[in-house]
Amino acid sequence: MFEFETVLAFGVGASLVALAPMVKRMGNHQLSDSMSSVGKSMAKNGIKVGVTVAGVAGSAARNVARTAAEAAESFVDLVAEAKSEMEESSATNATASAPTAAPEKAITKVKVD
Repeated sequence: MFEFETVLAFGVGASLVALAPMVKRMGNHQLSDSMSSVGKSMAKNGIKVGVTVAGVAGSAARNVARTAAEAAESFVDLVAEAKSEMEESSATNATASAPTAAPEKAITKVKVD
């Protein structure tokens, strides 16, 4: 995710900041101050890039999650509609294939005088 140069710059910067107090104890205050200043600058730039990349990656991840949730919801809706249509089709076929009873003959009694 991070470029190699960015990670390397952060690592070198952090190392310079960590080594600066030891150089100062050895008696070279000017070199120690320079190391500390350059190291802090490099480390801060590495952190800035890291924070920026993390923000962009987080935003992208949220967008992907939102899109996936919408797609899943649409898929669930489609499955429900398909099941409903299948049930309606089954009910229609069941009534169509049921044996029909012979129509009852109406008997009307007529009396002739």
